[in-house]
Amino acid sequence: MTSNLEPSPSLAALDTATAPPPSGQLEPVRLSWLHPIGLTELSVYNFVVRILTLGIYHFWGKTEVRRRIWSATRLNGEPLEYTGTGAELFKGFLVIFGVIVVPTMIVTLGAAVLLGPQSAAFRGFQVLLYAGFLFLTGIAIYRAQRFRLSRTRWRGIRAGLAGSSLAYGWTHFWTLLTLPLTLGWSAPWRSTKLQRIITNDMRFGTRAFTFSASSKPLYLTFAVYWLLMTLLAVLVTSVIVGSTTALVLGGQQADGKFAPPDPGKMAALIVIVYGLLFLAGLVYMMLSAWYRATMTRHFAAHTHLDGLAFESRVTGRGLLWISVSNYLILVLGATIVTLLLTALALLAWQSFGTGMVDPRRSAAIVTGLGFVFLLSMGMLLPVTQARTTGYMMRNLVLAGGLDMASIAAGAEPAGTRGEGLAQAFDIDAL
Repeated sequence: MTSNLEPSPSLAALDTATAPPPSGQLEPVRLSWLHPIGLTELSVYNFVVRILTLGIYHFWGKTEVRRRIWSATRLNGEPLEYTGTGAELFKGFLVIFGVIVVPTMIVTLGAAVLLGPQSAAFRGFQVLLYAGFLFLTGIAIYRAQRFRLSRTRWRGIRAGLAGSSLAYGWTHFWTLLTLPLTLGWSAPWRSTKLQRIITNDMRFGTRAFTFSASSKPLYLTFAVYWLLMTLLAVLVTSVIVGSTTALVLGGQQADGKFAPPDPGKMAALIVIVYGLLFLAGLVYMMLSAWYRATMTRHFAAHTHLDGLAFESRVTGRGLLWISVSNYLILVLGATIVTLLLTALALLAWQSFGTGMVDPRRSAAIVTGLGFVFLLSMGMLLPVTQARTTGYMMRNLVLAGGLDMASIAAGAEPAGTRGEGLAQAFDIDAL
């Protein structure tokens, strides 16, 4: 998979965008994408340095990836600017860890000691704790979006999110409870409701976005998607449960007792489970592509910014190709890392003259390699993020225009909004 990294003649022409017209005149807005270079090398570098720094470099690596992806998105030939920093993300992580994670661990330990880990009261405490975290998840999603938008500028004009994270968090929480009650059928309605809140709260300078979509047009495509996903879940669950049961029953002795599972068979079961989940992931992408494309086009068509209208031309086939190819890219990166570490481990094993691996340890070795594989799945994530963003941008058409002179005149000056400790909760550091 190769990308043309050189700007096309049309993109080069966009780079000669003129200054905004006088106030009262609408300036057409043209969207383009110039794929960032060096993302593969950056991905590998971030992965290695993140390991060497025990994860601390994650926040600075994430920031650099965002800067490149933001700058690849062009409006009238001028790139978006991402002004966030790694230090902000790291500060947000420390605040979240100190204010939420540590107190939660202390309170949970205290409740287990006082109430008893097997008591009904402690189980009730755990239910309330899980509910609280689900509520915080919605708040985190909203504040993460607000942070990214507040660090996004074009022609010096800041984007933003003007609503309440508590209100969004509550809506995110109670609508989530409808999913099991409706066997998932409330998903289109819930997605539309949450999208409406986010979009109507979005700002570009002094201008507000508007969203007017209904969930009804989504349900025909969703019905097909829901049926196929149900069949997939039943099939995967049946295979995993059947394989596990066969392994356990295979160890039953004449006296009715069960012998410990054979290490070789246990390793084979782990391989089967990993392989099945890999295939299930591919099938999920195939099944969900058309529904996601329908929802993207529907949402875009009902989003407006003053005189600017949006039209998405993404297709199920296009989303399927991007999703599957991105998945394979992530798997390729993880496979290379796993094979490399396996080769180094075998070399070290032979150098120290340890001899053959004890068959009883084979299951542990396979499990360890599986953990390394999963950990390495995120190595090439920046590459896949750029490919996905590029596909969405290339298939997003803007119609109409904006009164850029008026927006710029009413925009908030840079540096007037505080970025102190209270703002740390707006940082999507995790």
